[in-house]
Amino acid sequence: MKLDVALIHPPSVYDFRKSPSYASMISEVIPSMYVFDMMPYGFLTLATYLEKNGLNVAIFNLAAKMLKDRSFDVEKYIKRIEADLFGIDLHWAVHAQGAIEIARIIKEIHPESKVVLGGLSSTYFRYEVIKCPFIDAILTGDSAELPLLRYIEEGPERTPNIIWKDGGKIRENPLSWIPESLDEFGIDHEFLLRNVKKTRDLAISSPFASFDEAPIAGVITMKGCPFNCITCGGSRFAYERAYMRRKLAIKSPEAIADEVEGIARISKMPIFFVGDLRIGGMGRVERVSKLLKELDLENELIFEFFTPPSKEVLGYIRRTSHSVYLQISPESPFEDIRRAFGRPYTNQSLEKMVSNSESLGFERLDLYFMVGLPFQRREQAISVADYFRKLREISKRLDSFVSPLAPFVDPGSRAYMDPGAFGYIITLRDFEDYRRALLSEHWMKSLNYETRWMNRREIAEASLDAYERLLAERYLQGIVDEEAYELAMERIKLDKLVLDRVERGIPIDDLKDRIDELARRSDARVKKGLSLYPTSELAERIRNPILRALITLVR
Repeated sequence: MKLDVALIHPPSVYDFRKSPSYASMISEVIPSMYVFDMMPYGFLTLATYLEKNGLNVAIFNLAAKMLKDRSFDVEKYIKRIEADLFGIDLHWAVHAQGAIEIARIIKEIHPESKVVLGGLSSTYFRYEVIKCPFIDAILTGDSAELPLLRYIEEGPERTPNIIWKDGGKIRENPLSWIPESLDEFGIDHEFLLRNVKKTRDLAISSPFASFDEAPIAGVITMKGCPFNCITCGGSRFAYERAYMRRKLAIKSPEAIADEVEGIARISKMPIFFVGDLRIGGMGRVERVSKLLKELDLENELIFEFFTPPSKEVLGYIRRTSHSVYLQISPESPFEDIRRAFGRPYTNQSLEKMVSNSESLGFERLDLYFMVGLPFQRREQAISVADYFRKLREISKRLDSFVSPLAPFVDPGSRAYMDPGAFGYIITLRDFEDYRRALLSEHWMKSLNYETRWMNRREIAEASLDAYERLLAERYLQGIVDEEAYELAMERIKLDKLVLDRVERGIPIDDLKDRIDELARRSDARVKKGLSLYPTSELAERIRNPILRALITLVR
């Protein structure tokens, strides 16, 4: 397979298949598994942009393929890829180990090809990462479209946002290209279909491992953030100081609608809008609502809000499609904890949103809570189930999820840079610390923080207890089916068993098969039963019968 650019998504740990470790809890509320097999959506903007400029590009999701095919030989497959440049994402720190190992393997097999990393974490740790002898360059900042093209066509000297090796020296060009509009960098979602045709392999071409069973599409509506959640590496604080973005990049309503139309043209899968549409003003909400309504979509739409919206805003959102879902992350039922974390709104305003979503006929409102917050103790963490029960009295079209703040307080966030001010203790600082932490046998051991109110063991135990209590409440309310409930409960028991053994220094090798079954093979079934989002199999969502046949062929 001869390419100009091969974009590679690594697992968080290479090779996770060979080590008995348990980390499912850190990914219970996202589509991907704990090896973080969901590739960054920026890969699709990169691929679209590079293709428009005449380059032959393909995406290879190694993490997803390794999960789907236990016998998949990574090195043998990489030998088949002939590319002038291999681009590897190191966006969040959870890929600190896997990205580096895959980069090493690629350079050993293809010594003449360029190996380039990109993403927020590779930017933050660039002076450490660039020292790896098998990495040629790192593209810095939150956008790599023009820099990558410039690097390919003109070389590093004329490329912005780059650190690279020049003989025995390390050189760096400033992070100066920071786009203020996203309209030029839309996604052609048909690229995914072209990618499958190139690879002849659905798993390695999928955005995440369970995409075939539970597909979902996304539309990035902005870059940057006006909010300052204290542990977030994508907060305003982090963007301004670490990634030099001092102004939000907003995607116009017309560009948003164009992307949605592109998705709807080929599929009926749900579409998630990344970013609160109110950012950009009320006029943006109204315009997006009008344009999406005109498309007469069959797709379910999912919108997220950072603070509770007004009934007027919800009215516009409700008109976008026949089936609309909402998400918001209050993080805690306690207002003082929520405020300390960076989400300054009251329970009264949240409960008003719950009531309005019911009266306006939304399919569902999902609430996300977290463990590991400032001022939070165990009894407050596990009370999520009680608050959820109260809110279900307001609306039955309500669901809720809880997870630990895991595995990391993001490097670059306020709590990372000034932990004492927020009651945190940061235990990992160097890039190598993160790489080693990801090899831990249990996810608790990989946490890079404790708080003034809970140590790591208490955070882990409170997370498991909170999850178990909320799961039981959801089961009693008829939200979770019996099979998913029993599987999820088995996973909790296994999680607690592994944690206890690891803490006592007892080997867990004899649990490898059980971990493999419950933490990996059952993941898609559990998440589908827990209903993270509405979906059905990919083949049922694709419109074109020829494409459906192709998908069946390359499974």
